[in-house]
Amino acid sequence: MILKYIMLFGSVTMTVAAQTLLKIGGRSVQFDNGLMAILIGYLTSPIIVLGFALYALAAFVWIYCLSQFDLSYVTFVSSIQYVLLILASILIFHEQISMMKWAGCVIIMIGVIIWMKG
Repeated sequence: MILKYIMLFGSVTMTVAAQTLLKIGGRSVQFDNGLMAILIGYLTSPIIVLGFALYALAAFVWIYCLSQFDLSYVTFVSSIQYVLLILASILIFHEQISMMKWAGCVIIMIGVIIWMKG
């Protein structure tokens, strides 16, 4: 029983990690040499390839989760990504998050909690 919850939160976490890796890898690709050079840059970047692989793994785990939970439940649980992405933005990329964005995130999470309780 607990395995399916681990898989659900694992999928959400892997998605956040994949997005973070793609952002890190995307910074290393030059965008001024044409479309083919950009594509080759993406395909030869180990960080970007790892990010895509993590996305793929997360997708397979997500399919498992869809078979174990109601669609509406997993969709709302995936909203935790908002909080995890804000934390990654702050801790890894040193981004500034405005109070308005924090408020929006809090409102979304309150809505998710209310929905899950109801």
